[in-house]
Amino acid sequence: MKINKLIIGVIIAILLFFFILFKLTGLKLIIGIGLFYILPFYLILDRFDLDKTEKLVFSFFIGIGIFPAIVYYLGILFNSIRIAIVITFVLLLIIGLLLRKFKKK
Repeated sequence: MKINKLIIGVIIAILLFFFILFKLTGLKLIIGIGLFYILPFYLILDRFDLDKTEKLVFSFFIGIGIFPAIVYYLGILFNSIRIAIVITFVLLLIIGLLLRKFKKK
């Protein structure tokens, strides 16, 4: 319970920092990083027995490496980077949710 409050406090502090420093653009940037880089890989890593902070850090660094690579190759395939971003996000989100569903069984 204590670690959950710590994580929420750190996330609020990061959001507040970027909002104060960069206004709405910084806030959108941090929310985008959280959605596209961290969330899908956090759900995928939820399948493994890791601590919440470990999953958060690992998902960030895995997301920085894998998400842009998948988007790049799908962008070449579809000739549209926006379509590639959406397809990659949905695909990784579905994989994460399916792995999370199978973990509970």
